[in-house]
Amino acid sequence: MTQVTGGRWNSTSLVGTAEQVAQSLLEYYRLGIETFLIRGFDPLTDAIRYGRDLIPKVRSLVEQEDRLRRTSG
Repeated sequence: MTQVTGGRWNSTSLVGTAEQVAQSLLEYYRLGIETFLIRGFDPLTDAIRYGRDLIPKVRSLVEQEDRLRRTSG
């Protein structure tokens, strides 16, 4: 992904609310990317927030996307 975006190493970032980041991750999923490395500046607090706020949103969006693919394709 960094080659496509011109980023170096792991400098590519998604910043925003959990909903905004989830929508961005969904766009990557639509491009075929299924594995993400997510980290922040405060590992423990961020891990809790990802588990509480971000990951459930991403899972829900991916489930919806997969359902749409199955019914339309």
